[in-house]
Amino acid sequence: MKEENSQIQEWMNTVDIFLIAIDNKGTVLRVNQAWLDFCEEHEVRESLWKVGSDYFKQLKEHGKLNELQAIQRVLNNESAEHKQMYPFLLKNGETQWFMVRLCGIELLSTKSRGAIIYLKPAGLHDIEPITAESILESMTDGFALLNDQFQIDFMNEVAESMLHCNRENVIGANLFDIFPEAVGTSFHQIYQQAMKEQQTIKFFDYYQPLNTWFQVKACPLKRGGLVIYIQDISEQKKMEEKLSASVNYDYLTELPNRRLLTARGHSLIEQKKKFTVFYLNVTNLKHINAMYDHDVGDALLKDLAKKLNLLRNDKCEVGRLDGDEFAVIYEPEFGEKLEGFAKQIKGIFEEAYHLHDTPPLYIEASIGISCFPHDSKVFNEVFSYAETAMHEAKKTSGSSYMFFRPSMHMQRSRKSTIEKSLTGNLKAIGLYYTLQPQINGSSGEVVGVEVLARWNHPELGELSPLEFIKIAEETSTITPLTLYLIEKVFVQLNEWQRRFGWIPRTAVNMTSSLLASPVFFDAFFELQKRYKIPSSMVEIEITEQAELTYSEATLKNLLLCKSKGISIAIDDFGTGFSMISYLTHFPITKIKIDRSFIQKIGQDKKSEAVLKSLIHLAKSIECDLVAEGVERPEEVAFLKMNDCTVYQGYLYDKPLKVHDFEIKYLQQNYKFQENKLL
Repeated sequence: MKEENSQIQEWMNTVDIFLIAIDNKGTVLRVNQAWLDFCEEHEVRESLWKVGSDYFKQLKEHGKLNELQAIQRVLNNESAEHKQMYPFLLKNGETQWFMVRLCGIELLSTKSRGAIIYLKPAGLHDIEPITAESILESMTDGFALLNDQFQIDFMNEVAESMLHCNRENVIGANLFDIFPEAVGTSFHQIYQQAMKEQQTIKFFDYYQPLNTWFQVKACPLKRGGLVIYIQDISEQKKMEEKLSASVNYDYLTELPNRRLLTARGHSLIEQKKKFTVFYLNVTNLKHINAMYDHDVGDALLKDLAKKLNLLRNDKCEVGRLDGDEFAVIYEPEFGEKLEGFAKQIKGIFEEAYHLHDTPPLYIEASIGISCFPHDSKVFNEVFSYAETAMHEAKKTSGSSYMFFRPSMHMQRSRKSTIEKSLTGNLKAIGLYYTLQPQINGSSGEVVGVEVLARWNHPELGELSPLEFIKIAEETSTITPLTLYLIEKVFVQLNEWQRRFGWIPRTAVNMTSSLLASPVFFDAFFELQKRYKIPSSMVEIEITEQAELTYSEATLKNLLLCKSKGISIAIDDFGTGFSMISYLTHFPITKIKIDRSFIQKIGQDKKSEAVLKSLIHLAKSIECDLVAEGVERPEEVAFLKMNDCTVYQGYLYDKPLKVHDFEIKYLQQNYKFQENKLL
């Protein structure tokens, strides 16, 4: 049997045509060397030549169901043989035609039916006319044959469908009599050019009467006339348009994105036109996302985009950059003052936004302005300068605008340095904290401390917390920054508990974005558990100036804190308009009266009256009370007289470094004596 198999394979290898032997299940049994060489040269898929492969499977996968049915008829003895012309797409994109002949054979080894497939390379000239017509009808492209007078000699069914015509009625007619709208278009011009210059031309264009994009290949014939291949590429063009939209337009607002704005800017520079960039930042969007959710924030941005879109015309382009930032490129009229247009943009942010299931929302914008060519002759610099001016405008409360000035460079560079440091190794950049004691005026003992973040930057020196915490909020690095400092505090408290047997209640400040973050609180509670810090010794301070408003996420986190026994204090109480709302909506356990009220003791009767009311309010709702910024003995006397007995301020102590606090209050157990203060 082995010798017989060897002889069969040797015979197959001597044949020039390509041979494939299969069994009744379509499994490839043998192929000859000529077919192997062809497949290797053209990198043909393995299923067509590898012994053991499923030949039927590859026919199904490539939609060759007619060929599959023909093979099965031969295998079932329903047909003695089968012949056909078969187009084979090569890797280089060319088509190789094969004359295919299929014959049934008996497989002696399995006593079953099999088949041998003969493949002979061929050209269209080898095909009998009726066979050529059947091949043209089987094409997926539209096909039409024109004579030298542009009369239609032949059209296949695919072309008939694409062109929405009845081919029986158009054979022999002039193409441009049938489609008069095409006269003068690229279809008409290119067909004439291809026939005149005897060159093949491939092009694509939109034909409006049929609302269709066509890809066309016009091939001249030596005897005169043209062969036209057409494809409907409308779906492809739609995909390209969608891709273009995704590349050049913002997915949420459908406004142009940074890429398209940049192209517009470069185009204006090439045209030597003056223009101005307005760089907009929605300053309180992060707070809105924290208070509600990102769906509300997205809806807000969509509404804002609609209003900004009304500014667009041939002299003004509006786009969204990233997140909460937009940009406007504006070509002012000669002599026009840009403040007028800046105020027009600012006015968009003065009205309330009414969204479903939310109270009226107000958003604020900081607007930076830079001009070409006044500030720079390079577009990227103009854009960057507008962004720099925007960051300066953010230092002003509410919506505002600011023009770029060269002096802003240094300030922007400073901010960039801080931003970069916040994203690096926090242990290596000089972050630390101080502790300011809170003193019981009756006993003179320390009853608590407030943790105050500090930063001795390796390049910039000592930084104000107001500066770096704001930047941390803007860059979303506030969570790692706060958790880093809290862990340092908890490590120290754990050590003090072990060494001295007690620790003061320790208050840490939290921004509104942290208060709304369950991820932050998960990490916060994990640190508390790891370092065994009693909840009764932990306090959260909420600054009233953080523009905190009611939200389900914040309420849920604060209720969880209270359930664990953690104290919740309002810092700077009395400086804003939302203090009563805070007391109503949130589980507040302590009120810290702002130093601005304390400073007016003995100087302003009205302020003293308000202070008395605040103290009475705190007592009536059973909240603990701390007076901040106490610096004079007469302040202590007034506060004691009105039943406020816990103080924080320079009269008692400034914020202390950890080592100094430990020596004074833990090792020496220092107590203040009233007679020494008065």
